[in-house]
Amino acid sequence: MVLAETVRPTAPPVERWSPPLDSEGLARIASLLRQVKPLEAIVDDVGDVLAEQDPRESEFGEIAERLRGDLLRLVAIAKSAGDGDAEVCPLLRRAHTLRSEALPDDSRQALGQLRRMAGVVNDLLERLVETNIVKEVA
Repeated sequence: MVLAETVRPTAPPVERWSPPLDSEGLARIASLLRQVKPLEAIVDDVGDVLAEQDPRESEFGEIAERLRGDLLRLVAIAKSAGDGDAEVCPLLRRAHTLRSEALPDDSRQALGQLRRMAGVVNDLLERLVETNIVKEVA
């Protein structure tokens, strides 16, 4: 009886793995992540505008900047998800329009714009939660 010799194929050479970032790169990424505003803070910004008591007029500029940043962040999240949700598309257009508008000098008009911005932030965040793009926030 003759036994057949088993021939094992040789594996192709594999390059040694090296991490994509060095320690400085990882430290930079960690620093950027620490600066990211939590979604709960975005909910707080919405509450500052849509609460029963209106914010003070002296806070309008600061709140507008926070809401613009919130819109920018949520738009980036929605775009990176890339699912083309039909309900998100109009919200993205409204967010872009509101982010680019200057805050009016008239306090009633300025408050109205803050409320519109807060409404879009709220609607966009709710839609991102509904579509499981972000986890529900308190």
